[in-house]
Amino acid sequence: MSKLQAASPRFAFGLGFLLFIAMPSDEATMVAVAGSLAGHDKPWWHLLPFLVLTLLLLALPLLVLLALGQRAVVMLPKIRDWANEHSWLVSEAVILIFTAIVVSDLLK
Repeated sequence: MSKLQAASPRFAFGLGFLLFIAMPSDEATMVAVAGSLAGHDKPWWHLLPFLVLTLLLLALPLLVLLALGQRAVVMLPKIRDWANEHSWLVSEAVILIFTAIVVSDLLK
């Protein structure tokens, strides 16, 4: 675990890429989004906001590291610890987002 906390950018990128490719839940999410668009007869380019947002969220730690340099080395572990302690907030936010999407879809 200590190697992960002090990972070089190359190691972190490689591990992140491997996890992105190998996670079945990510692939299931992509299939669900594509299936939803196909079911609503939407063109393929309507996937672009989903793709951009996903890539932005994945790249956020790297972007913070590149933007803040050494300050990010101190700040990112604090953010990680906060997120671990308050993970229920993230879960609730995701549930609310999906609920809003389903309700708006039902009202159409």
